[in-house]
Amino acid sequence: MIRSLYLKILLHWCVALMVTEALVFALFVFVVGESHRQYVARSVAQSSHVAADFLRASVDAALARGAAEGPALRDAVQRLGQRSNAQVWVTGAAGELLASSFPGGRAPEVERVPRRTGTHEGVTVTIDPAGGFPWYAVLPVPVAGNHPLLLHLLSQRHGASFPVGGFAVGLALIGALVALLAVPLTLRITRPLKRLEESALRIAAGDLSARAELSERDEIGRLARAFNDMAEKVERMVRGGRELTANVSHELRSPLARIRVAGECLDGALSRGDRGDAKEMLEAIWEDIEEADRLVGDILQYSKLDLQAPLQLGQRVDLAELASALVKTVGPLAKSRGISVRLAIDGAEPVRGSEEVLRIALKNLLENAVLHSPSGAEVLVELGRREDRTELRVTNDHAPLDERELRDIFEPFYRGRNAAAEGSGLGLAIARKIVVQHHGSIDARNVPGGFQVRVTLPR
Repeated sequence: MIRSLYLKILLHWCVALMVTEALVFALFVFVVGESHRQYVARSVAQSSHVAADFLRASVDAALARGAAEGPALRDAVQRLGQRSNAQVWVTGAAGELLASSFPGGRAPEVERVPRRTGTHEGVTVTIDPAGGFPWYAVLPVPVAGNHPLLLHLLSQRHGASFPVGGFAVGLALIGALVALLAVPLTLRITRPLKRLEESALRIAAGDLSARAELSERDEIGRLARAFNDMAEKVERMVRGGRELTANVSHELRSPLARIRVAGECLDGALSRGDRGDAKEMLEAIWEDIEEADRLVGDILQYSKLDLQAPLQLGQRVDLAELASALVKTVGPLAKSRGISVRLAIDGAEPVRGSEEVLRIALKNLLENAVLHSPSGAEVLVELGRREDRTELRVTNDHAPLDERELRDIFEPFYRGRNAAAEGSGLGLAIARKIVVQHHGSIDARNVPGGFQVRVTLPR
């Protein structure tokens, strides 16, 4: 079995070329060759009638001069054979040889080929009869009022036959030339695929930055661009997975370390019989367990957004109703921190998406704004229409951030330099991933008197 695509394409090309040439040759031989035979047969028939007229006129002239019929016929046949460059003989009604242009007194035996024999204008003509002769013709000739005699003409010329061999050789040479031209064409097809294979093998070996450098604009070029897009997404997912694993390890290490220390202190307090200190250590352990549990929940939620099937975005979601419900949901948390939450809606329209997933994103934005606001501050939630998009803005009294932090806060596990310790650092990362899945955009910016996160979604 051939395993090389290059050899397969070249072999199929050559086979197709050979089949095409065979069909062309057959078509030419059976169509053009047959036309050639018909043309030759008509020409032979016309020439045979001229020969018959010459023979009859010669015999009649000799008889008029008083010559005997037999010598007159033999002399006419001899002269006809010399002028026509053919073997000529005449037979009687019973097939007996009466005169011939060749010595020996015996007519040659000519084997006719049925499919090459036909009658044209009263002349029976055989093209390429057996024996290697170009043609053979027989026609009746009335001489001196006798019963018609049969005039036989066997051509001795060999230049008028159809050039089947020459045509076949020429066709074979053209086929060989085209097959040679197929070699660079096949290489042009397979060489880009070879480079694409090399890039795939580099990625499989761990080089996630490998790309297929192809400039073609055909199907192979589109395949290369699709491959590069896939490789870029795979690289981003793998790097994100590595970063997520590293961050998870780092984030879980802190509560586990505190639990370990608190456990040692709890053991010491129990050994001393200090119930108050033991109770305090136990409460600290429970707080760290709850923190680790929240962190694991956020990690699972973040990972699920990558692992789940593509979101069904055909649901009609009323953002105004959803925002109103979430403001009530985060109300107890805000009240416990002395923070007020105000909702302002200005002509918002529904969007297409997943209400369950959008609820997670908006809840994270509101909780993040509450957790990072000072006591006594206000969180303003604004929802409105901007051209063909719906815009949501969440503003709090947080201190301004520099340009780099405005981008970094959407990265997993990122915490600002002055951020509070609570929270997993995944809230804004989850919100960004959900917004992007809904074909929207999210960004953060400093505004007069505070800090704002803005989300835009297509209506």
